[in-house]
Amino acid sequence: MIPHSTIAVIGASEASRTVQSIVRDAFGDTHTVLTYPSLTDLPRTDDLALITVTVHEHGLTKDHPLVAFLDDAHYEHTRIIVLTTAPSVSGLDRLSELGRLDMLVYTPEIHDEALARNLQQQLTRYWASRYHDNPELASKYDQPAAPALDVELSDEEIIKHIIDAADRHLGRQPRLVFPPGVNLTTEGKEVEEVILTISGEVVLQRSTDAGDITMHRGSTGQVIGLLALAGTRIGFFTARTTTEVTAVQLPMDQLNYLLDIAPGLDRMLAVLLVRSYDRRLRRSEDIQVHQHEMTAELEQERARLSTALRNLEEARRELMSQARFASLGELAAGVAHELNNPMAAIERTAAHLGEDVDKLLAASPNRKWREGVLKAFEQAKLAPSVSTKEARRLRRELTEIIGDRALAQRWVLAGLHDAAFAKQVARSRRLDFETIERAAAIGTGVRNLSTAATRITELVASLRSYARPDGDPVTDVNVHEGIDDTLRLISHRLDHVEVIRDYAELPNITCMPGQLAQVWTNLLTNAAEAMQDTGVGGTITIRTSTPEPGWVEVDVIDDGPGIPGERLERLFEPRFTTKNGQVRFGMGIGLSVCRSIINKHHGTIALESSPRGTQASVRLRINGPRRHHEPHHSDS
Repeated sequence: MIPHSTIAVIGASEASRTVQSIVRDAFGDTHTVLTYPSLTDLPRTDDLALITVTVHEHGLTKDHPLVAFLDDAHYEHTRIIVLTTAPSVSGLDRLSELGRLDMLVYTPEIHDEALARNLQQQLTRYWASRYHDNPELASKYDQPAAPALDVELSDEEIIKHIIDAADRHLGRQPRLVFPPGVNLTTEGKEVEEVILTISGEVVLQRSTDAGDITMHRGSTGQVIGLLALAGTRIGFFTARTTTEVTAVQLPMDQLNYLLDIAPGLDRMLAVLLVRSYDRRLRRSEDIQVHQHEMTAELEQERARLSTALRNLEEARRELMSQARFASLGELAAGVAHELNNPMAAIERTAAHLGEDVDKLLAASPNRKWREGVLKAFEQAKLAPSVSTKEARRLRRELTEIIGDRALAQRWVLAGLHDAAFAKQVARSRRLDFETIERAAAIGTGVRNLSTAATRITELVASLRSYARPDGDPVTDVNVHEGIDDTLRLISHRLDHVEVIRDYAELPNITCMPGQLAQVWTNLLTNAAEAMQDTGVGGTITIRTSTPEPGWVEVDVIDDGPGIPGERLERLFEPRFTTKNGQVRFGMGIGLSVCRSIINKHHGTIALESSPRGTQASVRLRINGPRRHHEPHHSDS
């Protein structure tokens, strides 16, 4: 029994009046039927089951009262009957999307009995949804019975009816028993009969280049071969038994005869086939959804694999780069070792050469000549460098004495800066300016030879320190000496760059000096390049400190143009470079390598940048990284 309900007919059109008459005749004695010119006039009621709304070919406008009605949760169960005056109507998209287009009626062709019966079903659905959301209503009203299915028989019962009809009208049909692995139909071959399975399982398979694929198992159904008989009579599937199967085989002519003489059999068979093909269609749709999901997962896996391959390639390049550096370190160590002895010999030769020249000149019998030439030789050998301004002053002063501007310039370059000595030579009858210049040139040569030998010896020592092989950490390493070694080796990269050493008193640390040398190289060359790109040079300040007990800090500060914020976060990516903001092959600016080395030392590296410059800060533990055989404990 359907509880008392309210039915509202909206509108004053002819269609609305026709529906109103039908509704009153059908429900006026059991339900309340109201009529209103518009939805806005509808009073609020708790049992509004149905409303009818008339629309034309363009459907609902955006400001139609039904749009607001749909958003009112109070009427979420109310069934909406749309009356249309046109055979084709649009503008009902929102109703359809919300699932509220419950019934659509073409008013010029209304059938009274059919409309009344459909409205009765809408009332039943209204109260069914009300009971579902509010079970307490069940204690006040009888729940409406669910609409009965047209056919309530199971598949097995329908098969039994068909076989019983065959036994009754055609004589008893043999029950065939097939063992597992028998093909009841074969793909691509002619099918001449229908097989009705009573028990057992059958799978439907398709043959492909990759082998047989099972298309249906649980969705096969109990009728085999009817699809082929209804079409080309050629099997689309191979139907294979997977268990022992009991079945009845009916030629198509006999099945047609049964459908003609057995009342209701055609209807049962249609229901059976619809159910069977519904299962197959659902199975096919599930396969398609699964295939889509698998394709999406495959794309994700392919993307992950692509990323993994890129990471592997980067790791391979990193290893190759590290191997090249290791080989270069070995070569540098070997070259430094081989240069050490020749440079020591050159340094000793320069020292002996100066001594021999002193002795040779001292052997001259002319005392004044000997003293003048020795003095010129010693002045040139020990002459300090002078500024350009001071060199111009000395040239003017010596020109007045010597009387030859070019010769005075050669004296200054040779290291003869003593005006009193020049006056002495001018007054002497034993000495002349050219002889003194030649003696000074010899002294300058000895000085240059000794300076170059010392410079090369220092570079060789720095190179040997830089190329020191990595192994266990080295104790008592002087951080300042490591930085100075690096500065000597990259001095050619520091043209037009002033380097300020703001060194604090630091304790020696435990570290891997060769690796730290690579860190200082990258930080200093990056700073130098940043300023050289401006074309005006700049200043690099190297500041050291002990920020807290147990730690030392090295800050490399430049006054270059700085790094934009969007690039600052990417600086530690492998091979990233600020040159045009592109990632390119090679070591980039090397900060990923720096961070890797500092991490191995259990230290930290940080960057700060602004338009006034960039600061790289490295913190290292004085006790250094743990040795290979020491257990690793996290710092607390």
